[in-house]
Amino acid sequence: MAATRFRFLRRFLAPRWLTEGEGFLVGYSLDLMKDAFIERLRLGHLARYPQQDAAGTPAPADALAAIGRDRRVVQGINETGAAYAVRLRAWLDDRKRAGNPYALMQKLAEYVGGGSSFRIVDNSGNWYHRAADGTETRLLNQGNWNWDGEANKWSRFWVIIYPGTTWSTGPRTWGATPYGLTEPRWGCTATADQAATVRFLVDDWKPAGTRCVEIILAFDTASFDPTAPEPNGEWDHWYDYNGSDAEPARLATARYIGGT
Repeated sequence: MAATRFRFLRRFLAPRWLTEGEGFLVGYSLDLMKDAFIERLRLGHLARYPQQDAAGTPAPADALAAIGRDRRVVQGINETGAAYAVRLRAWLDDRKRAGNPYALMQKLAEYVGGGSSFRIVDNSGNWYHRAADGTETRLLNQGNWNWDGEANKWSRFWVIIYPGTTWSTGPRTWGATPYGLTEPRWGCTATADQAATVRFLVDDWKPAGTRCVEIILAFDTASFDPTAPEPNGEWDHWYDYNGSDAEPARLATARYIGGT
């Protein structure tokens, strides 16, 4: 704080019996409590803002979390407080782009990080791509996405996440704890909370009146190529019947965490 503390002002405003000897000691202890309350008030005022000074010092972690909840901005898995504070300042500008496929992929990239890239494809075969470096491209009206044979459901779309170094694949057995982790996973290192957060972001930023059928974690970067996508019209369920036996119907190098 500046030099206008109560402990400083006492030397100029109080009588001698409160600035010397035992009077000074009693007064100093009282001033110390008053200074603490003023500092608490100052910090509480600053905590309303993501950044607390011109140098960009971020607010305390608990304050950033509260601001993020209020502005519906999710902190990235490995994002620093300083980087998060910068994004919190831009929340209104970002919200203007809600419903845009590139805005949705941007929000997923901010959360997933780790060199991740993304694709969004709809029922008509309109493909939108965000590379790991942020480059955005599109390929429209391909008519080559056949999830379940329902070509007339125009409002549906799918999100494909190539998670980079953030998550890795593993056994497709629920309850397994591979990779030295302490809580169960199903097929990859993503936690249930992280999967739920991804689904929240998709639901929060998707176009109005649309439905995300499935969010796909693709661990093979060559999979789901817009020129030759894998779905063959039988991907509505994870299994298919071949005679009397059930067998996987979807790509084994990917994991599927549900839609919104």
